[in-house]
Amino acid sequence: MLAAVSVLSLGARIAWLGQPCRVPCRSADDHVLIFDETYYVNAARVIAGLRPPAGAHYASAPGGDDPNAEHPQLAKLLIAGSIELFGDGPFAWRIASVVFGSLALLGMFALVCAAGGGSGLALGACLLMALDNLFLVQGRIATLDIYVLAAMVWSVALYLRGRTLLAGVVVAIGACFKLVGADAILVLALLEMLRRSAVRSRDARGALQRIATCAVTAAGVFLALLAAMDAIAPPYDYTTGRPVGGGPFGHIAHMLSFGASQTSPGGPRGIASYPWQWFGDYKPITYLNINPARPSPGLYHIHPAVHFLGMISPPILALALPALVLALLSLRRPATRQTGPLAALALAWVLGTFVPFELLSVIWSRTSYLYYMLIVMPGIYVAVAMLLGRFRRRRRLVLAWGVAVLAAAVIMYPLTPIP
Repeated sequence: MLAAVSVLSLGARIAWLGQPCRVPCRSADDHVLIFDETYYVNAARVIAGLRPPAGAHYASAPGGDDPNAEHPQLAKLLIAGSIELFGDGPFAWRIASVVFGSLALLGMFALVCAAGGGSGLALGACLLMALDNLFLVQGRIATLDIYVLAAMVWSVALYLRGRTLLAGVVVAIGACFKLVGADAILVLALLEMLRRSAVRSRDARGALQRIATCAVTAAGVFLALLAAMDAIAPPYDYTTGRPVGGGPFGHIAHMLSFGASQTSPGGPRGIASYPWQWFGDYKPITYLNINPARPSPGLYHIHPAVHFLGMISPPILALALPALVLALLSLRRPATRQTGPLAALALAWVLGTFVPFELLSVIWSRTSYLYYMLIVMPGIYVAVAMLLGRFRRRRRLVLAWGVAVLAAAVIMYPLTPIP
């Protein structure tokens, strides 16, 4: 069943990977970049020594540098390597995202099993991930978040398997895709606290030692990898037209400074939203909408019709808060040996990934977007799978909800456009 879910998810994410395209579709420039691909694909082109089209992002950046210095280089290096291997085109831009989407799906199964869940519950969490529109779309476009998601689920799974050092290495790799990958350390710290409460453990010293070992390993490996990437693709500040100096610490300072500048003091505008609104699927983002019959300005002669929507599956999200409440109650009074650790995992994951966004929004008015929820969702998948497990005897109700999830996946699929 896991193999079937994995293959079907892979097929849904890789199908029509090069679409849409301008007619006649003859060159890489004819293919339409989707959402933030305009930043990351063009940055990867520059790293690979290619010049983006005139007027595109980073068109005048020096070849070999990374003009998208506000994020670490690892994902862009993978895309650049794909471009050199397969040529400049949509397959090269997006195939790594497809692969990491599959890794994230398998990591979801490994995560639930490592937390003490049975294979059935682990499969349910994987199925929810595979059918979630946000995961499906992010898992087929060349943006950074799917890479981080895969690294985070595997790092926590490895930690729960007792592979503390290896978990720290994977956390560092995740942070080299996007700094938010370091939130995995916070997830692990919360997990140790909640898990101790669930199983009435007194091994506080052992837990502290494990977390410290993982965190120190992650910090050391991250600095080493960042220094290596800075040597391969030196960070370049495109806004000032100057290289980012100061070694890895200077690069980190630049990334943090850029993040601190992304604020909305007067409240979210455009596609931005408050983090607390995400649990209501507020402000879904249209990544790309192509209607050949009524093309938008600048999107003429493009086929086929597509609708890439950055939005979480509504039926899954509808159960998110009730499932998390049930997880909290299960943590206080675990019904089985599995329930307590799994509830701890679901709560630790959501708190460790969502609360930082909320705090940044409240304290510094940090601009945020619905797709940031991608790294929060694994905790919700676990919690919802646990909730459904409580309704095993009400098969018709569960089946009706499952049909709604499947219908949402089909309707929201980017190659079955909605009006």
